[in-house]
Amino acid sequence: MKNNSFIPKGSRLIAIRNVFILTRTFFHELLKKDQPPEKIQDRVFHILLIIFSPIIFVTVPIIDIFLLIFLPGLHLFRPLFKAGWKYGLISSIGVTLAVSIITQYVFFIYSYQFQAFGLFLAEEPRTYIQVEVEDLYIDPTFGTNQYFDFLSVANIALYFGNLSHRILQTDCYFQRPTFTQTWDPINNISYLPNMPLYGTLGKLATSISNNIAIGTAPENDFEVIALVTRDFYNHSSIRVNNNMTLYVPISLNLEDSLYDDTAATFNGTHKNIVNVTGIVFLDEIPNYDITGSEIDIPLEYILEFDSGAAILAYWPSANKILQSIEYTQTRATIVADLFYNIDEIDSFNLQGEIDTLKFIGVNLKEMYLVRSDFQYVRINSYLVNLMEQFRDEYNLYQTFMFAFLSPIIVLTIILTVYAANLVRKKRDRQLTILTERGTNRMEIGSYLALESLITGGVSLMFGVILGVPIASVLTKSSGFLMFSNQLLPLRLDVASVSIALIGSVGAIVLIQLFNTITLLKKRDVEDYGKVEKTLPVFYKYFLDIILIVFATTIWFVFKLPVLSAYQDLTAKYVGIPALIVMLFGLILFVQRLLPLFSKLLVKLTSKLRMDITSLSIREIHRYQKSFARSSIILCLSFSLVISSIIVPYSYQDFNTQGAYYDLGADIVIRNFPVDNEYVKSKISNLTEVESISVVRFININDPAAGDLAITYSLLIVDPETYLKTAFFRDDFGEESVETLFENLDDTFGVLAQVDELGVIERKVGQDWLITYAAYNDTWRTIPPYSAIRPLNLTLKIQGEYKYWPNLVRKIAITNVRSLFYHLVVREEFLDNIQVRPTNLIDYLYVKVNNSYNIEEVAEKIGFISEEGTVNNVENEIFVKPNSPRSSILYSAINSTLIMSFAINSIILALFASIQLIDRAKEIATMKAIGISTKQLMKYHLSIYISLLVFSTIFGMLIGYLASSMLMGVLTITRNIPPYSILFPVVQVVIVIAILITATAMGALIPTISSTKQEIGTELRHSA
Repeated sequence: MKNNSFIPKGSRLIAIRNVFILTRTFFHELLKKDQPPEKIQDRVFHILLIIFSPIIFVTVPIIDIFLLIFLPGLHLFRPLFKAGWKYGLISSIGVTLAVSIITQYVFFIYSYQFQAFGLFLAEEPRTYIQVEVEDLYIDPTFGTNQYFDFLSVANIALYFGNLSHRILQTDCYFQRPTFTQTWDPINNISYLPNMPLYGTLGKLATSISNNIAIGTAPENDFEVIALVTRDFYNHSSIRVNNNMTLYVPISLNLEDSLYDDTAATFNGTHKNIVNVTGIVFLDEIPNYDITGSEIDIPLEYILEFDSGAAILAYWPSANKILQSIEYTQTRATIVADLFYNIDEIDSFNLQGEIDTLKFIGVNLKEMYLVRSDFQYVRINSYLVNLMEQFRDEYNLYQTFMFAFLSPIIVLTIILTVYAANLVRKKRDRQLTILTERGTNRMEIGSYLALESLITGGVSLMFGVILGVPIASVLTKSSGFLMFSNQLLPLRLDVASVSIALIGSVGAIVLIQLFNTITLLKKRDVEDYGKVEKTLPVFYKYFLDIILIVFATTIWFVFKLPVLSAYQDLTAKYVGIPALIVMLFGLILFVQRLLPLFSKLLVKLTSKLRMDITSLSIREIHRYQKSFARSSIILCLSFSLVISSIIVPYSYQDFNTQGAYYDLGADIVIRNFPVDNEYVKSKISNLTEVESISVVRFININDPAAGDLAITYSLLIVDPETYLKTAFFRDDFGEESVETLFENLDDTFGVLAQVDELGVIERKVGQDWLITYAAYNDTWRTIPPYSAIRPLNLTLKIQGEYKYWPNLVRKIAITNVRSLFYHLVVREEFLDNIQVRPTNLIDYLYVKVNNSYNIEEVAEKIGFISEEGTVNNVENEIFVKPNSPRSSILYSAINSTLIMSFAINSIILALFASIQLIDRAKEIATMKAIGISTKQLMKYHLSIYISLLVFSTIFGMLIGYLASSMLMGVLTITRNIPPYSILFPVVQVVIVIAILITATAMGALIPTISSTKQEIGTELRHSA
């Protein structure tokens, strides 16, 4: 053939020269400086040119270079490609799938990263850094200078950190917790609400004054503005021109403050000196707008109160009001809110942005601590918490995607290699004939390279065409094979397009290069026609055993406690690789059982006198290598599908359990007015409410611990109502919760966490002497004139537990600089300790009857409760339909299911097609001796069904094990609550039925096609 083909002399040089001229002309035109486009068509062309010019810059020189490789085999291309285009099409199917998977994941990752962070910001309006200096002396004689002096410290810290441009606006105020007695004319009761006193100036004071609904702004000393909700206003005696007495809490029993004159405001010798000049309705004013930003924030968030009411005066007047309450000693907490410029946040550099925010916090704290009168400085940044939460959940998303993407990519590569192996016999015969007729390997390699370029280009085009709509569908993932989420539309970006194309081209080059090298190996005609009755060669070297042992070792390392400080990195780079290696090791191992499985089926079908089926199944033993390769892909596909069903249900259950542990009940009202019996009874009497319970929480610290910070977190409960209302897991402790509360019969008795007791080597029945920082306002008048003193307390350990809702999140371990001990005590415990009353967090736990919707009941309770923040467990569950966070989980799951449906159908269709093509002569012979079409279909389908049964059984078993390992990886950052594996039988049966049907249809179509062919045609084609 080589001698019969004539290539004109010099044509190769002319072709190369022309291509280089074309390249040079293209670069010249591309680099010309054009005027800005004015027409719409020109703008569109300009955008397309920007997107595709980097690709063209790379591909045109590559084509120039490849032309040198392709020229020797150009004369072979037309006849060979025309004769073997079907085989090239089969080989390109896997490549197309690989490209579509790469593009869909890349496009979805960019869409999610760009838009999801904005959704997270929308959920948390407090996008600012807050500086709190507690127990600071407010000097009335210093006036507004103290206000500006405090702000100047923040400005200096930002200036020296070169971070002033990240802060749009700064506001400052001081706050002192106070109480006032008011009358509810509607319910005819008197109650004692928390109405903190605020003093402020600047934009914040102006904004509040501009929103006075009734009355006027204060103009004189001891005049205030009341900040209340409309409902609070209607249920109180607070009115314009009414006087109010402010009380500071001096003991745990808040009502004691009413009977101590020194705890109330005075103006000379008279009480009731605070006069309300104006009313601001918090729920009727617009949000507080931030200079230079489109962000606006509710005023309740700015002032950080949940009580639904407060009083405010301008800074100098508020100083005098504060001075008039003797027990305060004119001390309060000064707060500076620094509003962050979130427009500059780079969502693709979250850790860097988090570090910047923390750096600002460190600078601020150091600068304030330099001043001698600032001793207790706390930096709060809800934005840091939000970004860390998003980072953690995005890491979770990446872990999910990586866990499912890696096997799917490997699966498509195996599919590509598998397809190439299936057609290799036909291609080998074709290329061997060329070799025998004088064609050299360079010409064959040139032809194969050109064919790879064409099929790779077609695969790239169709892969991207498939990948874009699939990525669009993934952004709408809202549940198991559900696509109703409208919060994350697909967004394509130049960077994402470039990365997807580069990754796809790299995959194509590697796959096609492997296929080309494989086909270029030296071959002889005598090699064909051999029947391979053994498994693939890697079984000879026990590759499967090596992978299983290696994966077990990696998993052991993954579980080492020493890596607990690097949980995210450990999950991604140790846990996931161990899972993937174990997955492939087990799948390879079970193929050793395939010959045994076929022999068992042969014996079974023979006894049942199913002769045709028995004869068909013997083919599995005859062609072990081919069937093992098919079974590997099918097993892997079924394993991924099973994992993609089990994992979301198990993780959703884990997420639900975690939500209950975060709250402790169906509905929890934080900062609930526990002394308001009327509101409690009104909630308790709702038809939808089964029971309620008051729960109190406080942290007390050990001041004598030196550099080691020790905190005792106390959960204070009423056992009788708590047992009826709170949430518990069955495995929360060795004993039942009822038994633990029965044992808790001492005033100073506590229930402690079992692992935390192990740190201090304490056991049930022992005493535990602790020191804590006690607080009482009355001590301010007693030497050494401090409200805080260290006191000793002897606790009696009367029970231990593993997990307790609303308490334990991470267990204390040794070798840390801070320790938490989580304790459960009875209500009377609180009467015997001295703590700051305003540090107590009061909760009302609510249990909802099973027949009612928790969110609807929480909304109803919100209208009843005048104070506090109402939370319900449904809002804490983020993996649920139609939420932006659900796409984190379900995008990977749905993608796996979609690709598995396609791959399973394609793999068996390819296998059946190639097997039938390769055995066309055998089929024709069987027809010639009188086997009917029905018998022939039964013959072929029996073997494919047997292969499906084997792959399904072992795929499900391996998938279940993989699900357990993946859940262990996903939950590594949380050890409370422990996860449990759920097996949703209905969903598994539905998906397996769809997969088997799709796969069987893939085998049925070529089988029907082959049985309808004429005998003469089949004999001629197989010759």
